[in-house]
Amino acid sequence: MDRIFFNGCIRTLDDRNTVAQAVGVENGRVVFVGSNEEASGISCEDRVDLKGRLLLPGFVDSHMHMLNYAYVENSVKLFDCRSVEDMLEAARKKMEENKKTPVSWLYCRGWNEENFENPRYPHKDELDSLSSEIPIIMVRVCGHVAVCNTPGLEKLQKIKEFDEIAKDVNLETGLIKENAVQFYYSVLDAPTQAEVENYIKYSVKKLNKCGFTGIQSDDLGALPGKNWKRIMNAYKALDERGELNLRHYEQCLFERAEDAKAFIEEGYRTGQRGDHFTIGPVKLIQDGSLGARTAAMNEPYEDSPGNTGIITFSQEELNELFKLFDQNQMQAAVHCIGDRAMDMVIEAIKNSPYRKDNLKGRHGIVHCQITNPQILKEMAEEDILAYIQPVFVDLDMNTVEPAIGAHRMEGIYAWKTMLDLGIHASGGSDAPVDSFDAMENIYFAVTRKNISGQPEEGWIPSEKLSVDEAVKLFTKYAAYASYTENENGTIETGKNADFVVLEKDIYEIDPDEIKTTKVDMTVLGGKTVFERK
Repeated sequence: MDRIFFNGCIRTLDDRNTVAQAVGVENGRVVFVGSNEEASGISCEDRVDLKGRLLLPGFVDSHMHMLNYAYVENSVKLFDCRSVEDMLEAARKKMEENKKTPVSWLYCRGWNEENFENPRYPHKDELDSLSSEIPIIMVRVCGHVAVCNTPGLEKLQKIKEFDEIAKDVNLETGLIKENAVQFYYSVLDAPTQAEVENYIKYSVKKLNKCGFTGIQSDDLGALPGKNWKRIMNAYKALDERGELNLRHYEQCLFERAEDAKAFIEEGYRTGQRGDHFTIGPVKLIQDGSLGARTAAMNEPYEDSPGNTGIITFSQEELNELFKLFDQNQMQAAVHCIGDRAMDMVIEAIKNSPYRKDNLKGRHGIVHCQITNPQILKEMAEEDILAYIQPVFVDLDMNTVEPAIGAHRMEGIYAWKTMLDLGIHASGGSDAPVDSFDAMENIYFAVTRKNISGQPEEGWIPSEKLSVDEAVKLFTKYAAYASYTENENGTIETGKNADFVVLEKDIYEIDPDEIKTTKVDMTVLGGKTVFERK
């Protein structure tokens, strides 16, 4: 046997919720689960004494934007800004730092006007004051709204797709929305494959540090130039060289129906894989965001009369897309925040006559925020996955009711209800929209409090999860979403030896302490990829 981890509290998360003391690994897979006494009789040179610590299956983030996270980390971060003036100062500082080697464009991300002392959007003229020569874009935290300066707008107007996005571009204020934000990436210089590989390795290292051994990530349109084939090649190259220290399930985003169809026509299918890189679902975006008031609602926003948000695809277009996916053995994951968007996607899934023949028909809704009892009932009946983000408790709890009104609060952010109904829900972070820290995400799911510990009783406390349910969102249930439940998600013989070791037993401590619990070790295929000194 290659390695034995012993003297631990090993929660296997199998169907019997077995708790063991030791686990043995050979050739990257689990070959033994049992007691310390049993482990002591097995020949093995590499023995890891867990010293009573908790060992779980490795964490999996079921929806994030890993490459964009790396890109944002190396750009101008605006998450902590408390005014437009703070934003401008951050950009000005970055330009000052680069004076000796001037940049040809400036990308900034993370502002949230709801955190400002004087809530407002920045204006094109303010960005022009920074530079009238290079393109500047400042993207809101949600990624669905941004503001550009004049050179940025001029470049955007020159792309061949501009007529399709013109309705989402305000040339007077510089405000751009939805697909216009996505297509802005095409006006910026594309990184080389080597640079893309460096972004990937940077992110993987950060994720390993947080206990992640797998992710399901939307990356193909995440970088300037929007060269999805180069991004795909970068992942495959790292995987072939054995340098991808994470199991990656790609959520293949295409903003336009014709691009998704072309992807399928080129022969790409859900489940095509290398060692650690796998083609996952086609990802679609059906509406916008709650913060930008562009999530598609059945009734107008409470604080924006007459506004019911936006939709990307008509019902007819969605129906045809899901028929196409089901005919071609493709899984689909669709961004929906508002109830109208979810109603439309559920209808399209129900209308497809080919789903019963689709072996990759575990279609899902990403975010599932403004749900209601009828939506949840239909998701359960149609076996539709829910990709949920516990961290949104911290982000949204103070902004939802003013946006949608008290009468629509029943059934929203309804994670406990989802699990009780038998909906296959998995946990993600939507990073870089918010943090992918697994301990924080589990804390949010269990306590329904913000990062400061408020409100004391939790926000919509009836939807609190147990620690075990929250952990399974990021392990067992995430594996189901990627068709790897026979390989990952639990600690059982024959499965991949992917583990995380924590400094404290989060099943036993005060739930408020979960958010500060440290990851001590991350193990991928039996090999340690992170260890806290």
